[in-house]
Amino acid sequence: MPVFRLAMHPASEGDALMLSWGEEDALHRALVDLGRTKNYRVLKPLLQAIGSFELFAISHIDADHIEGAVPLFGETALPFTARNVWFNAHAQLIAARDRLGDRETMGAGQAEKVTAGIVASHWPWNSQFASGIVSTDSPEAREALPLTGGLKLTLLSPTDRKLTDLLPVWDNELAKAHLRTVDEDLVEQALADGRELLGGLNVDALASRAFERDGTKPNGTSIVFIAEFDGRRVLMAADSHSDVIEAALERLGHSPENPLALDCLKVSHHGSKANTSPALLRLIDCTCFAFSTDGSRHGHPNAETIARILKNDPQRRKKLVFNFRQPSTEQWDDEELKRRWHYDCLFPEAGKEGIEFEL
Repeated sequence: MPVFRLAMHPASEGDALMLSWGEEDALHRALVDLGRTKNYRVLKPLLQAIGSFELFAISHIDADHIEGAVPLFGETALPFTARNVWFNAHAQLIAARDRLGDRETMGAGQAEKVTAGIVASHWPWNSQFASGIVSTDSPEAREALPLTGGLKLTLLSPTDRKLTDLLPVWDNELAKAHLRTVDEDLVEQALADGRELLGGLNVDALASRAFERDGTKPNGTSIVFIAEFDGRRVLMAADSHSDVIEAALERLGHSPENPLALDCLKVSHHGSKANTSPALLRLIDCTCFAFSTDGSRHGHPNAETIARILKNDPQRRKKLVFNFRQPSTEQWDDEELKRRWHYDCLFPEAGKEGIEFEL
């Protein structure tokens, strides 16, 4: 039977994700983000062993997604090859602005090391889009985009507007090594306010809190897609804004009455309370939710997000997949909570880092 798997490798508070599909002895793979520099160093031997990827996607310029790509492109010999690269750099933001017809004066953008590295690699960059822009406003995004081996990708984010909105702050969002290193999200700090250590987790109370949408511009440019293979689907949400994904799903004909069937949602922004709305959850039919974070910077995943997921579908059996056992995830490994809200937790095996599971 063909396999379709998602691996969430250790990436500190960020993402280093790998999709694998096909026959066990002839797998195809896609790599999405590379976490931070130290995460790339650990992952490098595996990347070398694999040798070739159908797609390398860098979802956006947050350091916990892109930083690991800097030492990658600094290698004398790249440890792998990629048949396709998806990344929206400054040039793509300019092109998106021009396509919208916005001509206000902008500061000069700076090329950064990842852009230079992609150019030097000679890997096909955004080549599936005639405009060179990975955007739902590119004509190619109207249909599912195929990758070798039978995987199909349906692009949900970003839009030209979200890319253009990043332009005025592009330079400010890149720090040393031309990377964004300070996260100004409207989300919780190290000890998430939703973690109720004394009274236990009150799912009803947490889920009832007002949802306030993430407004940070870099997150709004996240490359997001549905990957489909052998009748199975996973939505790779990066750090996306929920309203962008809601609009994309509605354009595809989905509604609370006709939700998108998913085998897994890779939850946006590591489970931040500002990126997975009740409205989005009503647009999908899903019982598996995956979270990639060690919780080190913002206490992710936020308890409000998990509570909304459980409250949205209280009766069916659900699965929460975590790539780290840490305080913000371990608190959900509670027998009474699991019995009451009908869910199971999946953690890395003892002594192992990261997790891979069948979709």
